[in-house]
Amino acid sequence: MRWRSAAFLVTAVASIVACGDKRSEVLARAVTTDASPSVTVPATTAVESPGESTAPTTPSTLDARPSGPGVTDDAIKVGFVIVDQTQLAALLGFESPDSGDLDGQIEALAAAVNARGGIAGRRLEPVIRVFDALLDSPATEEALCRAFTEDDQVFAVVLVGQFQESARPCYAAKQTVMIDQTLFPVDQAGFEALAPYLWQPSTPEYGELLRGLADTLAATDFLALGTRLGVVGIDTEQNRRVFERDLSPRLSELGADPVSVRWIDPTSSTTLQAGQDQTVLDFKSSAVDRVIVIGGSRLLAFLLSIAVPQEYFPRYAMTSFDNPDFIVREVPETMIGAIGISIQPGFDVADNQLAFPDGTGEQRCLDMLAAAGFTFAARANARQSFLYCDSVFLLEDALAGRSGQPVHAEAFAEGVGALGDGWPSAATYAAAFEAGAYDGGAGYRAMVFDDACACFRLGDATETFR
Repeated sequence: MRWRSAAFLVTAVASIVACGDKRSEVLARAVTTDASPSVTVPATTAVESPGESTAPTTPSTLDARPSGPGVTDDAIKVGFVIVDQTQLAALLGFESPDSGDLDGQIEALAAAVNARGGIAGRRLEPVIRVFDALLDSPATEEALCRAFTEDDQVFAVVLVGQFQESARPCYAAKQTVMIDQTLFPVDQAGFEALAPYLWQPSTPEYGELLRGLADTLAATDFLALGTRLGVVGIDTEQNRRVFERDLSPRLSELGADPVSVRWIDPTSSTTLQAGQDQTVLDFKSSAVDRVIVIGGSRLLAFLLSIAVPQEYFPRYAMTSFDNPDFIVREVPETMIGAIGISIQPGFDVADNQLAFPDGTGEQRCLDMLAAAGFTFAARANARQSFLYCDSVFLLEDALAGRSGQPVHAEAFAEGVGALGDGWPSAATYAAAFEAGAYDGGAGYRAMVFDDACACFRLGDATETFR
């Protein structure tokens, strides 16, 4: 079973790294930059500020500022990315749960919001663009940014499937609010570099995530005396920063300092491949039997393509950023003994682990879409829709009460910070907002791989990061 299942990953990597056609080169660039590069503003990209004053905003100063792009007296334009995985899935031979008519679902959400009075008393005008996952690269993501910000001139954009380092600074430079629904790790310093434009309502700040992961591992036998821990991550400023600031001190407190820490150069498919080869060799020679992966949803999948042929099967620490749903479907045998934390159940576990629907956030999203004729057989089928719901609801809730007043990123930031605890997220277990924070994912559940069902099982309680 191991070799038959692992063939998928080996073939996928071979098709990306070894194939010389243009499609494979483009996909290789996407893979090398997916593993969560740091979110920084390049020296050549100046993020324009609506005002020079650094004094705290007040209602009077907010009202004195002009509205942002895409806002008129009666309408507000919001961009939505729909990711098309058709060509990518055909190339790599995988299947994802059917999400249905996402274009129609977005239009239905906009119609429902407008029937309630719109966003800030303005009609929500959705601008939908389809992004081909196979063609992902810095150039294509920057082109998408220019299309939304220059051609469409939207106020905000809902980012899905955008993994390139250059994308977010591009939107910030155009003073465009980002509701980022990509599993793209960002730490507090990364958010502050792009404030007040970058927001992740359905995921936690990445340092919080790693601390929560360490706490979960500490409550199990994963870091028991005598185990040998290895850490691997893509070599970026952010990943090194969160390791040194958030993860390493917690591991030291637990008496679980890594015996090996490896950083992989993401410059090209060649350096990525070489880095993974060396990591597996080093972990094997160091007798590493526990592995934590830092920084991205594809790195672990590709690391497995190197580890499995070498008969290297350590226990892995997992989060939603490591795409457990994909790995369990393709190579479940590599997850034996895996432990981690789930932040988005639709991407992590089956419905027998969590009632569907669960909570007011899921229910209000499903009710709104059901009124337009959209229904879902399982949570996995609705997981993309939940991300769009969270995005629309956040805009609606944060800008409530600003009818007839200017709408800009600063007003949105003030509104988000005032939402507080208990915001009803559809995508995650619990959400909370506070001033100075740009992420909303506040809850997680422990998950443990069960050999009997070849699936992850959830812990009973929802834990909080804060």
